[in-house]
Parts: sequence; structure tokens; C-alpha cells
Amino acid sequence: PDDPQVQKAAQAAVASYNMGSNSLYYFRDTHIIKAQSQLVAGIKYFLTMEMGSTDCRKTRVAGDHVDLTTCPLAAGAQQEKLRCDFEVLVVPWQNSSQLLKHNCVQV
Repeated sequence: PDDPQVQKAAQAAVASYNMGSNSLYYFRDTHIIKAQSQLVAGIKYFLTMEMGSTDCRKTRVAGDHVDLTTCPLAAGAQQEKLRCDFEVLVVPWQNSSQLLKHNCVQV
């Protein structure tokens, strides 16, 4: 989970999740529970992560980059917590990442 490539895959997964989510607030990862990779036409990462809602509202124009590390997690009972399984394909030589699958449940 501490590998920089895993961290990048996790960031891509969270960014894709936030783009597709209809929540008013951004989510960010709080803990990578498990990370595996498979070499294909790129690297496929299988990630299990915990995420929490932040205090940052989704008011920006789509496509704007939000630095989630500057978004504080929502306090106490206000915070929605998720446990998610992500499958992310990273193609380093094309500088691309794609969220292939995700499944999130509230915890």
C-alpha cells in the first residue's frame, strides 16, 4: 500500500469515483487496506480502500483538479464512510489511468 505506484492508482480511483458520484461532497481515501497488481497491457491494480466524505463541496467546474489532501474529512457523525473495491488500469507509457470497476458499501 505504501508503493508510490499504488498511491497513484488509488488517487486515480478516488478521482474517478468522485467524478461519477452524485454526492455533494468529495470523498478521499483514508486507508488502503489491500493492494495487488497484475501485469497486462499496462498494470491492473486491485485496491480495497476505506474512504470518508470531506468538507469540500463539489462546486467546481467539471474537469477542475481538486487537491483532496487539502480537504479536511467531515467531522464525527457528519462523515460518510465507505469501503470500496477498485480495479484500475494504469498504462504508464501513455500516462493514462482508467477505473474499470468499483463497488462501495457504507461502513
